[in-house]
Amino acid sequence: MKVWIDRDTCDSNLSACLSCFGELMAHGKVDRGCVLNWEEDGTDDVTLFMHSDGADHGPYVIPADQRELVAYEGWDKFVDFEPEFRRNEGFDRSQDAE
Repeated sequence: MKVWIDRDTCDSNLSACLSCFGELMAHGKVDRGCVLNWEEDGTDDVTLFMHSDGADHGPYVIPADQRELVAYEGWDKFVDFEPEFRRNEGFDRSQDAE
């Protein structure tokens, strides 16, 4: 399966993203809000194309026998960039608290 994900369309922080992605890896659920497109390619491997923090990343191939590991460990440990943890959480944290 090939999957195109755009993390920038979701306001969830990284831990929520990892949990959501784990559902995709463990159960093949492609109904995630950040999944732009997916297609079956006749393999049990997952090829991931990701857009995150304003840049394109990948492709990353997750072999079928590693899907469970990635689901539980998190995709962030297997990519070549460091994703931001926090997303838009409704207020600007950079301003001093009053």
